Amino acid sequence: MIYFIRHGGKEYRVRVESRNHRTYVAFGEEREEATDIVFYGNDCTFLQANQVFYANVVGDKEKFTVWRPEGNLNFQLESEYRRIVGMLRGQELGSENNVYAKMPGKIVKIMAKVGDHVEHGTPMIVMEAMKMENEIRATVSGAVANVCVTEGQAVETGTLLAELTPVEE
Repeated sequence: MIYFIRHGGKEYRVRVESRNHRTYVAFGEEREEATDIVFYGNDCTFLQANQVFYANVVGDKEKFTVWRPEGNLNFQLESEYRRIVGMLRGQELGSENNVYAKMPGKIVKIMAKVGDHVEHGTPMIVMEAMKMENEIRATVSGAVANVCVTEGQAVETGTLLAELTPVEE
């Protein structure tokens, strides 16, 4: 499995594989090395090159903190699978002030109206796609300038759903 780790303004590619009851890790283009990792809840023991490392790992699905005697590490983690799915869903589409359909579907409900103030991440539209209802959220905090779809409308990937005027800071 390939992971992308963001720490200190840089991104690192890490490959982790299990073979023959051993874990192998490769950082970037370096040679893979056999490692032993044991988790007991959040406590982690990591053995590599005859050195033992201890840490306490806490976090959610993307952001983690590793507490260790040498100092804490804060980082973000993204799997290759999650990155590819995000690209396929159109996370890179268009201006951040606009809200686009990230997959084909049918507009089920419109919760935001022109003139409403929305915060970043506020659900604006519910779209049915692949037999699931997906909340489409505001990309920035601001005012709803235009809602470009109607309830019941079928949309394709990349369709402009709404335009936002960001809050001036």
